Amino acid sequence: MIGYIVFPYLIRKRQMNRIEFRYIRKKNQYEQLEKRAIEREISNLELRNQVLETDLSKSLQDILKSDLNTLKVISFYSDFEKVYPDFNDSLSKKVPNITPHEVKICSLIRMKLTAKEISRIMNVTPASVNKARYRIRKKITLDTKEDLDLFIANI
Repeated sequence: MIGYIVFPYLIRKRQMNRIEFRYIRKKNQYEQLEKRAIEREISNLELRNQVLETDLSKSLQDILKSDLNTLKVISFYSDFEKVYPDFNDSLSKKVPNITPHEVKICSLIRMKLTAKEISRIMNVTPASVNKARYRIRKKITLDTKEDLDLFIANI
């Protein structure tokens, strides 16, 4: 009599163990596939970001070499927004009273341009760029020992 109860119980227990094992195995396979898909997506995004950065550098070099076509300059700023999407927001948070002109100068500083190159792009004198840099330093309240380029690069 006990055999009628114990035997089906053991069979069911073994079946449940197999089902649970299959479930765990499928779950692990799904997690591995999901992890690979995420890694692939990250590598694609990194590759796309590298391409955008090189395109941004090329367009910047084209602007510096050309006659400073305003359409090229505008396209540069839009490309800059694509490569560094949070730059303007984080800069505005750190320096709330910054003007759009100063944001443009900061974005060009972020691209590691000299005052002379910035002046060519913005069609102003290098002295104007240096004055704007000084005003930005005052708004940020940087010491004379601290580097504006380094501060902007860390944003």
